[in-house]
Amino acid sequence: MSQATPLEAPANRVDRRVQAFRAHVLACAEALFAERGIEGTKIDDVCEAADVAKRTLCNHFPTKSHLVEALAHDAVSRLVTTVDEARESGDSTRARLEGLFEALRRRAAELGPIHREFVGAFFGAAHGTAHATEGEIRVSDAIRALLAAGGPGELPPNAPIETFTEVVLGAIYSTTLEWIHRDDYDIEQRTRAIGAFLVGLLPNA
Repeated sequence: MSQATPLEAPANRVDRRVQAFRAHVLACAEALFAERGIEGTKIDDVCEAADVAKRTLCNHFPTKSHLVEALAHDAVSRLVTTVDEARESGDSTRARLEGLFEALRRRAAELGPIHREFVGAFFGAAHGTAHATEGEIRVSDAIRALLAAGGPGELPPNAPIETFTEVVLGAIYSTTLEWIHRDDYDIEQRTRAIGAFLVGLLPNA
């Protein structure tokens, strides 16, 4: 899983230092989680990797669960950015949806076998949290905005935008969950195939 996309730098110097510190700690935690799994990583391990005192780290992330929630929030931000970039770069719903699933396919190609256990633990640890609920809404809103950019005439016949938003969102989540639970699941190939299927539902230009 790639490192979190930096947020817009705050103007205040102290806030910038805090943001840089948090980004550094989260990058170290993410690398350890990917290598050892969430359960196999201790707070002390993160402190050592980040070269920070435990007391200092715990002032920002009191428990490992707080690290997981922060990483979940960053992962959602990256996905929302991917959807927004597809919306902005395409000139039709077809082109935007093709661009989105191609970007997701490229991301899937970067995931090795060791990431499967990490992402599975990540999903389990973050599920049901306030950040997870907020994240699901953010991703859904981003997909809806992508589909709305082309207007209702570019959507499948008799498919309200709310319905097709849920279909696209469900496709993204289902490929991730299938990959987590099945060792033989080719997430790159399935992402390509599902993207092509969804694009095929759209009216011809």
